[in-house]
Amino acid sequence: MASTQARMTARARARAAQQKVVADRKARDEKNMGSLTDYFAAAEQIDAARLAMARALDDIRGREGTLSAAATLAGITTGEARKLLALLADTAAPSASADTGDDTSDSDSDANAESRDGSALNEPGDSTSAGDAATSKPATGDSVPDADPATGQG
Repeated sequence: MASTQARMTARARARAAQQKVVADRKARDEKNMGSLTDYFAAAEQIDAARLAMARALDDIRGREGTLSAAATLAGITTGEARKLLALLADTAAPSASADTGDDTSDSDSDANAESRDGSALNEPGDSTSAGDAATSKPATGDSVPDADPATGQG
């Protein structure tokens, strides 16, 4: 009889301990959700601020003519300026590709189709094909040109 009572008491203690663990976890989860909401709201504000900084830097670069001059005025390094301007390229890329994606795929020109899939870029005896292949690569986030030589702007 005593052993049955001891087992029942042990089970009751285990149930109570499990309920406490579940309740503690629920309380932590609720607090974490509040903290995560604050965290992501702040992250969105940071992203918006960085985008505003990038736009302002791009405006300065347009007036000054070079990225290094704009970076100097802003008090940042040229590398930091390039990273900021890459944000502008990242935000512009999805809309640009959505606008031109169907137009280029429906093109009747065989030359355009060949250059898009890369099959005609490296033909033997074509001295310009290597240069074309090198310049047709998409720009990475780290390589933002200082200014467009034709217009003086980027």
